[in-house]
Amino acid sequence: MVIEPLTISKSPTKLDTEMKTSRITVAGRTFQIRSDADEQYLNNLSKIVTERFHVIRKSGARPDQDFKAMAMVAIGLLDELTASNKRYQSMREGASRFATHMIKKIDELLANASK
Repeated sequence: MVIEPLTISKSPTKLDTEMKTSRITVAGRTFQIRSDADEQYLNNLSKIVTERFHVIRKSGARPDQDFKAMAMVAIGLLDELTASNKRYQSMREGASRFATHMIKKIDELLANASK
């Protein structure tokens, strides 16, 4: 997703003409963004960020530390994304190994059946 100035795009190759302007609110602040993403999707993301922001603020962050709290939210979300990507890659590699193994077994069965 691309952001202009906060532009969110599911496809980096999307033309600007395919992007629409949406308004989102994060932690009480409203932003105007251009995105090809569905507005409801953007609002859901905004709610997640806001909820996490408030959890961090309730843990003792002072109002003058809003930037620090938002940075902690971003780091937490990126950590979850990284872990998710690692799980996805691991599952993909496992599926590939399994498919290769099964193809080898099928080839063996076919070779034995033709004897």
